Amino acid sequence: MNEDKYIQIENTSDYKIFTFISQGRHGELLKIVRFDELITRESTYNLALGTMLPNGKVDFTSTTNNGDRNKILATVAAIVSIFIENHPSKTVYLTGSDERRTLLYQRAMAYGYPELIQTFRIYGETLIDEVSEFEHFDQAKKYSGFLIEKK
Repeated sequence: MNEDKYIQIENTSDYKIFTFISQGRHGELLKIVRFDELITRESTYNLALGTMLPNGKVDFTSTTNNGDRNKILATVAAIVSIFIENHPSKTVYLTGSDERRTLLYQRAMAYGYPELIQTFRIYGETLIDEVSEFEHFDQAKKYSGFLIEKK
């Protein structure tokens, strides 16, 4: 995405865990982006974004309101690109921890869509009779999740 992003990103050697520092009104917060293999969908990894807490645990549900949301989302998009570059046969699934966060991800993808589709194929998840189906991302539709793969 053509937004400011954090450039100091660290990752594990297998490119499945990334960290960066969010800098904002609540100070410096360690953000974690983790890719976990899904058992239910072959060659697909779930993206989880969280914040390291003082007790060493990672919070994947709270909103930090550090004032740098767009910069964080742009950094996550860059991290997805790094992950897929190092795992080209894998796809990335993401959904929010709640409906509000899923909508935020959808808005971010719609905003950056012209740039994102140069590198990725993006699909939106719909639930029909409790069965997940993926279709090409349509900015006008509401989705419950997203699937991203390298073009």
